[in-house]
Amino acid sequence: MSLTARDRQERTTWRRFRWPVLGVAGVLAIAALWAGWTVWQVQRDLGAARESAAALPATLGTDPAETELLVDDLSASAESAVDRTSGATWQVLQALPAVGDDFDAAARASRAVDILAREGAAPLVDGDLSAATFAPRDGALPVRAIAGAAAPLAEARDGFEQAQAELAPIDVEGLMRELRPEFTALIDQVDDGVSTLDGASRAAEVLPAMLGAKGPRDYLLVFQNNAEPRSLGGMPGLMAPLHAEKGEVSLGETVATSSFGQLDRPVLPMTPDERAIWDEQPATWFQDAVFIPDFPRAGELMAARWKVETGRDVDGVLSLDPVAMSYLLEATGPITVDGRELTSDNFVDEILHQPYLRYRDDPAAEDAFFGGVMDTLFDQLLGAGTDPSALVSGLSRGASEGRLLVHSLDPVEQERLAGTRLAGEFPSGNGGPAQAAVYVNDATGSKMGYYLDYQARIGSVSCAGGVIGFSGTLRVHSTAPADAASLPEAITGSGAYGVAQGDHLNVFDLVAPAGGKITDVVVNGVKSRGTNRTFDGRAVVSVPILVSPGDVVTVTWRATSGPGHTGGVEFVSTPGVHHGGEKELVPAPCAEAQ
Repeated sequence: MSLTARDRQERTTWRRFRWPVLGVAGVLAIAALWAGWTVWQVQRDLGAARESAAALPATLGTDPAETELLVDDLSASAESAVDRTSGATWQVLQALPAVGDDFDAAARASRAVDILAREGAAPLVDGDLSAATFAPRDGALPVRAIAGAAAPLAEARDGFEQAQAELAPIDVEGLMRELRPEFTALIDQVDDGVSTLDGASRAAEVLPAMLGAKGPRDYLLVFQNNAEPRSLGGMPGLMAPLHAEKGEVSLGETVATSSFGQLDRPVLPMTPDERAIWDEQPATWFQDAVFIPDFPRAGELMAARWKVETGRDVDGVLSLDPVAMSYLLEATGPITVDGRELTSDNFVDEILHQPYLRYRDDPAAEDAFFGGVMDTLFDQLLGAGTDPSALVSGLSRGASEGRLLVHSLDPVEQERLAGTRLAGEFPSGNGGPAQAAVYVNDATGSKMGYYLDYQARIGSVSCAGGVIGFSGTLRVHSTAPADAASLPEAITGSGAYGVAQGDHLNVFDLVAPAGGKITDVVVNGVKSRGTNRTFDGRAVVSVPILVSPGDVVTVTWRATSGPGHTGGVEFVSTPGVHHGGEKELVPAPCAEAQ
């Protein structure tokens, strides 16, 4: 077949340009392969760094050689990832449309991990810190070792904060779906590290003095019962004096809070907001001080009441709930009281439910059992068989979930505790993240809270002009059996407050950020006004929720902050039987006020 003039021209053109075209295609193919290879290596480096970081805590203070090796591996992996994400190849990848933010996020993650290796882990290793640093020795807590840990803990916290700042601009929702879990996990781990190290460093500053290093200290230790919810956790059912001197701690005789009864007048003057919401109850009933969602204030009221009843002053008030105590049993191992073996797995049930079935006609035996549990667990905690790592982990977890609270009547010590979850403060910040909360209070006079499974979440965060908006969701589920009405009256309540036995009425308080408001409250699809209140300058909407066995109730709402907020929404809730009240930061898509 003869070729036309056009065919001959096209062949001549192809012969002239085929090598340049093939050359360009080859270069592009090689570039793509190089980019893919680089991405794979970065993923490998970050994976190796995570493995080293995960293994590090178990070796601190126990295996110096392995610790040094892991830190070297972590540093090398992180440095390699930073080098690869700082080159020209990565800069090109960051400029690509649609996926450039994914590569930018990987670069930020690499730099953050490098910071953690150099500035976060190194101070802990150099300071030879481990869980054993804080463990009891010969029945006493090591106040000198704890004091010496304050500086390296603060240095490590600063390193984690630098890594947190490096990760802050990442918009996880804008990344490829496959990448979101990895980045969410990293950001959460760094946020948790900041919170834990900040609390630990502050605790190391104040604990020596609080443990009697400079003179004897006396405290009131209160045990909250989550089966009857209160804003700060649960009704205080039992208390005991605690004495500390040079690290040696002793627990006095336990006292049932019910023995204090009701006062004719408030133990301390109440604020107008407190009176408007709770009348005089928090200041006339010891058990109701924790209606107020601010542990410094509740602690002040409980300390004053203790002084009225016993004539003794205290230097502070501590609070613990049964869920936190179950975490401590992971350190001590099982304990046996009144023939019952209590483990970390069954402890909550054995404290919050079984006694009301077993001792239904004998309140004195019930109180004796509770007292025996407290005494036995306390003795075990200070014993030689306690696992230091599990002890520190349990205390840290309990504190982060709002189950372990501390109030010092020394203003300097209290200032150092301020802002931590350990302090249990009502949200008070007027700048930075918008602070919000959900608190729950029993309105049944029962122990049906054992069956109350509730969880609140914040989402759909937006910001404009320094005002942060968000949505909230609260899910409430009664896990009570269908025949709950047949349970002992000690569990169901007597019905004196107008709630049928087996049902459960609680009031959930939705708290708006400073200068903000709550709108569009909807309960199971029906708009609800709730009761609008004000507490400490914050708008509060109180929503009563009545559940029968098996009921599920969903509450949604919208909220906005006042102006001048950045960073997102900081959220806390009442710790319950099933879920903790961790302080959660939900980022906003802007970091600075517009």
